[in-house]
Amino acid sequence: MPIGVTQAFHVNVNCSNLERSLAFYRDRLGLIPSTHTRPETPQDGAAFGLDTAQWDAWILHDERGFGAGLVVDLLEWQVPPPTGRPNRAGDLGFNRIGFYVEDVDALYATLAADGVVGHGGPPHETAVDGSPPVRTVVIDDPDGMLVELVHTGVNRVGFVAIGVSDLARSKAFYTDVLGFRPMFDRGPLRQPGDQLGLDGEIELAAAYLDDPRGTGAFMIELVQLIDPAPTGAASHEANRLGMFRFALLTDDIARDHADLVARGVRCWTPPATLEMGPGIPPLQALMFEDPDGAVLELIQPNA
Repeated sequence: MPIGVTQAFHVNVNCSNLERSLAFYRDRLGLIPSTHTRPETPQDGAAFGLDTAQWDAWILHDERGFGAGLVVDLLEWQVPPPTGRPNRAGDLGFNRIGFYVEDVDALYATLAADGVVGHGGPPHETAVDGSPPVRTVVIDDPDGMLVELVHTGVNRVGFVAIGVSDLARSKAFYTDVLGFRPMFDRGPLRQPGDQLGLDGEIELAAAYLDDPRGTGAFMIELVQLIDPAPTGAASHEANRLGMFRFALLTDDIARDHADLVARGVRCWTPPATLEMGPGIPPLQALMFEDPDGAVLELIQPNA
């Protein structure tokens, strides 16, 4: 039986310049700023694997409203400063965020005028088993993180792609432990690698999982790169650029922590209290890892 996850809540995207990235995600991709979290002083960073932690961040949601889908925690680290580079498609862990968009060609034309270039060229048709082809393109955000735009006729945060080394093992973890719901599988199949920023032809397999709510509000795409094999490890640096952690809500973090420990899941610390900044109640948070080391977070908001 899964732990008590109630829903997928947010994906953390670390950036090097908050105003620049805010302009990209708000003004170009249409996300709506909701909450500004900016702790006034550094705090104990043990929950993040750091000595101390301080950040400046905006919580952004799509047109459905806060909490209806997945929100984006767009964050610029202050202490310590940002480091490294975002994951690429050949790396394990979080390597691509997907947005459903009303008109991918019109949006791409706007982005291209800003100098953004799609991997593999402009939007193209991609076949998904059992469904009509969709028009899609993968671009880079201002820090080089992979962003996929998928033509669906609506605007929303659609999915997060997670590179895994063993698809069956990861699918079992996300369904049996976290409560995500299987939707469909894809592949193994071969496709041009340049569409994901990789060289030559590649082979991959994927599993698509619905949010634990079972409403289609959001999904995760587990991707096993078969040829070539993944080369990078999931990031454990909280201040590394790109996606670092994927947060899930719970109503009893102590219970779920005990359950994860009993299952042998690596938890970084016991649940810890995090200060969010002026006017925002503190919350309880816990970082833990998926089978390949990608960092997940449980959050229990305080009343």
